[in-house]
Amino acid sequence: MTQRKYPRGSEWRKWDLHVHTPESLMHSYPSPGAWEAFLTDLESLPAEFAVIGINDYIFLDGYKKLLEARNQGRLSNIDLILPVVELRIDKFGGSDSHLSRVNFHVIFSDELSPEFIEQQFISALAASYQISPMYKDAVERARWEMVPTRASLEKLGELIIASVPEERKRQFGAPLIEGFNNLCFEYRALSALLDKPHFQGKVLTAVGKTEWADIEWNDHSIAEKKNLINAAQFVFVAAETPAAWERARRALDTGGVNSQLLDCSDAHALSNATTKDRIGNCFTWIIADPTFDGLRHLLHSYEDRAFVGEFPPAVLRSRNRPTRVLSEVTITKTADGREPAPWFDAHIVLNPELIAIIGNKGSGKSALADILGLLGNTPRFEAFSFLNTDKFRSPKGNKAQSFEACIEWKDSTKSGPKCLADNPEPGAPETIRYLPQHYLETVCNELTHGSDGQFYAELKHVIFSHVPQAEQLGYRTLDQLLDHKSEEIRSTIAMLAADMHRINAELVECDRQLAEENRQRVRLALEEKRRELKAHDDAKPPEPETLGASGQAPTSEAAGAASKPQLEIDAARAECHRSIQNQPLRNDSKPATRSTRDLTRRSSFVQEPCPSAGSSCP
Repeated sequence: MTQRKYPRGSEWRKWDLHVHTPESLMHSYPSPGAWEAFLTDLESLPAEFAVIGINDYIFLDGYKKLLEARNQGRLSNIDLILPVVELRIDKFGGSDSHLSRVNFHVIFSDELSPEFIEQQFISALAASYQISPMYKDAVERARWEMVPTRASLEKLGELIIASVPEERKRQFGAPLIEGFNNLCFEYRALSALLDKPHFQGKVLTAVGKTEWADIEWNDHSIAEKKNLINAAQFVFVAAETPAAWERARRALDTGGVNSQLLDCSDAHALSNATTKDRIGNCFTWIIADPTFDGLRHLLHSYEDRAFVGEFPPAVLRSRNRPTRVLSEVTITKTADGREPAPWFDAHIVLNPELIAIIGNKGSGKSALADILGLLGNTPRFEAFSFLNTDKFRSPKGNKAQSFEACIEWKDSTKSGPKCLADNPEPGAPETIRYLPQHYLETVCNELTHGSDGQFYAELKHVIFSHVPQAEQLGYRTLDQLLDHKSEEIRSTIAMLAADMHRINAELVECDRQLAEENRQRVRLALEEKRRELKAHDDAKPPEPETLGASGQAPTSEAAGAASKPQLEIDAARAECHRSIQNQPLRNDSKPATRSTRDLTRRSSFVQEPCPSAGSSCP
């Protein structure tokens, strides 16, 4: 069996396909010691970084130095380094006063040597370059026609700077930078060059989203703008955050164009810089082998294989629950094993996500599945297809006694080793949910038994296992939990039914009272009561008048005389009160007693009713 370089299969890793080295025409790495700082920074990247693409514009000097560093034992944490050529093509955005050239990236396979790329691609660019329109005449007059090298680009920059007025020259940078910034290449010629047989299956292309977006949408450019981005395999962007990447991708989707957008750092500085374009500031994850072919797989399943953000959900699940993620399984002969045939001698690493056991009949699929179920303490061990008394555990020879197995979890803990002839310990927690083929056949054949069969029992078991523990309320089975929940629901239903019965009775009574027949009865009763009230008011006698002894109403003089005794009593009470306050407190209280007795006698006399209502009180 051929040993694979990446035996676990496709895994989520970070890919940053746009990194500049200190050999780049433009960078902000510290000097001196830029290269050592750069290499150390790459070696300090988080473990998830596996692939980087070196974009030093149209030169591969930085890529060559990185290959030399790897040959000397550096950058062992990076699985793949890809050469990328970044060009400015003859598609312009922006305004006439500030043109922005579209960046076009060519990602080469690591199988192509840098010398081959320089000879077959970069040297061939001499036949397809153009000069920025504003400086084209000056350069043509100087007859600059050269292969793009550092020296030739520096010469081009000198020609451009010399063509502007003296007062504007201070606005320009170094001649090498100006020469590169004003050199662009014909897109059609580049496409034809990359279509040559020696590049087939060895290159992928990408367009810079920011510069492409600067091309205006108008009747003249809309078709060309769409063709440019749709012809590329990918679109590059250096987003500040995953949210910024998401907005950029939505804009591409809205425009109906290629939206296979990859976030890249576009690093020109070390990771401790405050600028956005720094080492490690990349959010692109790809699930594939870290190879050029792995990147090509992205072309056919971008939605499934690419993720842009802090961590893919699968990675978070694996990191948050490492005790539930299988890492590897080992099956070997026991120290005292007597079976001479080499049935098992295997160490298998496992992918943290989808695993499918495939193979011809008799190749060991059921054996491996049964072994994993055994080590995971499955309660369905009696349904094993391989580890049973008819096969590997046959009493005659019992080959299972000569072999043992062990699994390792992602947190490096182990289960086992366990002899293949043993069954799981009774009551041991089930760490691997295993449904043997024979068990599935049994439960599926019991569908006619209704809810009492094994199929429904297993179905309830699976459903209950997905109920959060806090919501299981201490119950051990789904039926117990449902009974508890059902009792609560039944009580609630009974209360609601009683309320509905009462409300319905009230509604019926309201309907009865609002019926026209009842309303007519109420109106007639009201009219009868009004008639009785009127008759009562009509029979009311006249108000009686208060008469004196002479048969006439009492005069004011008589009223005053009648109130005179009361005035005397009030005066006497006030005098008695003053007398009590003015005398010192002593045992002899006879004067006060006499005054009080006299006052009481007078009061009684006044308050006695008159012998007759018609006579005058004395």
